[in-house]
Amino acid sequence: MENEVYEKDYREEFRERNNRTEGRDFLDTLMDIGFFQKYQEEMDKIPKRVVPKEKADYEYLLEECDAYIRQYGGRIRGEVDYQKWQATINLYLEHFEFCDREALTLLKEIAERAENVTFSMKHGQLRMSVFIGYFDEVY
Repeated sequence: MENEVYEKDYREEFRERNNRTEGRDFLDTLMDIGFFQKYQEEMDKIPKRVVPKEKADYEYLLEECDAYIRQYGGRIRGEVDYQKWQATINLYLEHFEFCDREALTLLKEIAERAENVTFSMKHGQLRMSVFIGYFDEVY
């Protein structure tokens, strides 16, 4: 019996989509006139509060991610940022592996409790960034 292989390469299609100037001109104009800076200044004027559930999620995930990173000999950095009004947990490893029930459960909990997760390369290591809202505007 033959192996079944499905393979597609979307790199060129992705580059073409992202290189189109449609929309970029508009964003460039907004940047040139200082729209994003003004928007950030106005957002910074709105009082913020800590969301108890998000704080609990951050603390729980920080503890669980710390145990995971300790097991594999990596590095972790958690930060609650009062200027950007967000919380992040960054894990650094040579590779990430979720191969047993405990690790897969952690991955599932991260997906359920975080607002987003990004994998990238930083200083020759894989970085998993876990973003948690932590704060909310007070109206």
